[in-house]
Amino acid sequence: MANSVTHTIGGLQLNNSFFVDEESAGREEPFESFTMTYFSDRSTQGYTGQFGVNRFCKSDGLKRHVHLSVDGKRFVRERILIAEAALLLDVAGKQIVILPNTLCDIGPGVPHMWRGLSAGTLLPDGSRHSGESIMVFFYEEEVRGFERVAAPELIDSPNHLDELRGDVAFPKMNQEEILDLPFIRKGELQYQG
Repeated sequence: MANSVTHTIGGLQLNNSFFVDEESAGREEPFESFTMTYFSDRSTQGYTGQFGVNRFCKSDGLKRHVHLSVDGKRFVRERILIAEAALLLDVAGKQIVILPNTLCDIGPGVPHMWRGLSAGTLLPDGSRHSGESIMVFFYEEEVRGFERVAAPELIDSPNHLDELRGDVAFPKMNQEEILDLPFIRKGELQYQG
C-alpha cells in the first residue's frame, strides 16, 4: 500500500526570485522506500522552452545577464537546479552561496551572474566544495541568449536594455569573503557561525 506524505514547498523570496533548497522542498512518499522531492508545484501547463546542463570547473563564471524571448519583447524566467557542488550567485546585487540540491527560480528581468569554486574551498555551511558544479537549467520559453547588463537592478522593460548593456563578471573572492556570504538552508538565509 502506498504511503503518501506530502509537505508544503518552502523557500526564500529574494530580489524577485525564488530559491528552494532540498530541506525546504516538498516531499511525497507514494511507495514504500521511495521519496519524491518537489522543488516546484505541479503545473497543468505543458513544458516549453529550453532544458539542459551547464558544468562549472574551478572558478568559471557567467557575466551579469538577463534572458529575453526570441522576439525580444519580454524577459524570460529561468529555473536552475544546482545538482552537484556549490556555486556563487549574484541575484540583483545580492551575493549568496548556492549549495547542492537547491532550485533557483530567477524572475524575468532579474540580472544575475554565477561563479564556480575551486575544489576544496571551505563553504559557509562548514562543508567543502567537492569540485565540478553541475547546473540543470530550464527556461519557460525559447530564449535568444544572454543579454549582458552592467547594473544589478531589476529591469522592467526590454526597451531599456540598450542603455543598460555592459560586461560585469562576478568578482574573484578569497576564502574569507566566501565564508562571509550567506547560504540558503531550510528556505532561509543563513550565515556562518
